[in-house]
Amino acid sequence: MRISQRLDHALRALAELALAPEGETVPARAIADALGLPRRFLEQQMTELARAGLVTCRRGTGGGCALARPAGDITLAEVVLAVEGTIIDVPATSGSAAAEAWKALAGVMGEHLAGTTLADVAARQRELRQRAPMYYI
Repeated sequence: MRISQRLDHALRALAELALAPEGETVPARAIADALGLPRRFLEQQMTELARAGLVTCRRGTGGGCALARPAGDITLAEVVLAVEGTIIDVPATSGSAAAEAWKALAGVMGEHLAGTTLADVAARQRELRQRAPMYYI
């Protein structure tokens, strides 16, 4: 199983927004620079996430993106569904033990993703940044 780059980048971008002070908009350029992503790609991601109701975006001077709801109210399941359309694309084969196993896995993953919020991811990202080693020259 593989997590798509689109999904990974979307979650990382949302975590950046969750780390911003509440109510503050963050320019797409700043998010792209922080994550080392092309700005145009990130803008496309933000547009897709805005359509899904996860972010709000404002163009122009003083514009940027912000979470549409508090980070604690956005689950990873919502992010996955917004980007991928489904938790796991399970084959619709009837009478198949393999298909039943995939459906069971999708259920477990869905529960885990529904129980993990963007605030959880952002808090862990904050911890990781605080632990980053300092190099002095």
